[in-house]
Amino acid sequence: MIEGRGVISDIKGTGKKIEELGGAYKSDYAFKDIIFFSENGTLKVRVMTKKNWPTKDVIVIRKQSEFKEVGKIDSSLLRKEFDTEEEAVDFVKREFPEFKPELEYSRHGWQYELDGSRIFVEDIEFLGPSVEIEADSEEDLKALFKKMGIDKILEESIPEAIKRIKK
Repeated sequence: MIEGRGVISDIKGTGKKIEELGGAYKSDYAFKDIIFFSENGTLKVRVMTKKNWPTKDVIVIRKQSEFKEVGKIDSSLLRKEFDTEEEAVDFVKREFPEFKPELEYSRHGWQYELDGSRIFVEDIEFLGPSVEIEADSEEDLKALFKKMGIDKILEESIPEAIKRIKK
């Protein structure tokens, strides 16, 4: 699975375009990410306020990303679920003291499926509207970006982009 993120200007228009291409709307969601940084990378506490996934409301996530020409492939290093934000943050502070909280942002998104891929149209605090596509291959990812008319591709992670913007 490879994923890529493109910058868009119109959330509703992008959702409409996905549906015109034969995509199916699945659900909307909202959450807050608290990003912890260290010399060894990033770690995220995700606090979900609206979801349609069978998980607890809070997840600690640590990934390792391999960036490709277009998109990235993530390997999961840690994924642990919690009932509360406090439990998750306490876990991070206890188990990963080298990681320090530096960013917090919210996002609201709408999930679609198109051509066997998952598409997330999102409004991310500080970053603005974007679309993330999860596809089986880099070729499929490129084809969907082209089909949707998206040519501005984000070449960094969301935390890195927001950290750069907020400087």
